[in-house]
Amino acid sequence: MRRALSIASALAVLCAAGALLAEEQVISVHLNDKVVPGRKPSLVVTVRVDLRSLGVKLRRDDGKQVQLTKQNVPRNSERTFELPQKAGRHRWRGSLEAVFVSGESGSMSLDFTTQQVDSMGLAVDYADLDLEAHALLLRAKRPVSRVDYTIVAESGETVGEGRYEPEQAGTRIELGWEQSEGKVLKIRLVAHDEEGFSQDLELFPWRWSIPHEEVVFETGKWVIRDSESPKLDRSYTLIQQGLDKYGKMLPIKLYIAGHTDTVAGADYNLGLSDKRALAIARYFRKKGFRHSIFYQGFGEKVLKVQTPDETDELQNRRAEYVLAAHPPPMPQSTAWKQLR
Repeated sequence: MRRALSIASALAVLCAAGALLAEEQVISVHLNDKVVPGRKPSLVVTVRVDLRSLGVKLRRDDGKQVQLTKQNVPRNSERTFELPQKAGRHRWRGSLEAVFVSGESGSMSLDFTTQQVDSMGLAVDYADLDLEAHALLLRAKRPVSRVDYTIVAESGETVGEGRYEPEQAGTRIELGWEQSEGKVLKIRLVAHDEEGFSQDLELFPWRWSIPHEEVVFETGKWVIRDSESPKLDRSYTLIQQGLDKYGKMLPIKLYIAGHTDTVAGADYNLGLSDKRALAIARYFRKKGFRHSIFYQGFGEKVLKVQTPDETDELQNRRAEYVLAAHPPPMPQSTAWKQLR
């Protein structure tokens, strides 16, 4: 947060060549005193005369010392001095020192406080994102007073943008938006709090299920036979096409989900489907897919065709290949495993 630094007055004036230039306001100082994690507080100094050098000598209340100098500072320019900041609130004491082109020097005392505030902690659960209704629920650790949004379609075009201001700042923001036609690739949110801080969050709800022929495995096995390789090769071509088209617009990953029918025990089918998904993932990696690959077996948990137990159903013995930036939603899903 940028504010005038209170030293003796809002605008600090230096002594130059032994005369107090009160009317000219030789140097003014502003302090960015509050920052979020990852950012540094800073002193922003504006000078209105040519300086040979401009520097700060400071000591933090925990003993940390900082000495920074800028050389050859022209008139009507700004110089920024960034300060190290630990979590919490800290007091700084020291001085701002200037050397004029004449060789004369001047200084003034500094005494101020800086603070690191908590991150806004923005988060959207994909279960709370409804693309058809154009609505989502944004959660935050600190009250949000305004949200700017941009909706980008898979064509790369912006199909919606605007600003939402709730009646009262809060940590749960129900946001709705308007957009023109187009499959949503990315949603960018910029949330603002009442102190003037902002934080952005990008969502990538886009996913593409690759159409393919199912690989036929021998009963109880997970080895990919040579006769089945052409099916995977054709799928790999489509995967690469998707990567070439969308890979520059979002962080694409490949997800492989394995499924079985209800023949045999549920635990056995879960392990078998996991091994088959892993075999397919390894095949695509060997073919040359260099982005992240995740796999998971669901066994008979996610049946395409609902059947009684011990039913041999070809449609349930399947796999899914999905390109996405985030794990595709699956009923009863556990953590996806990453191919190493």
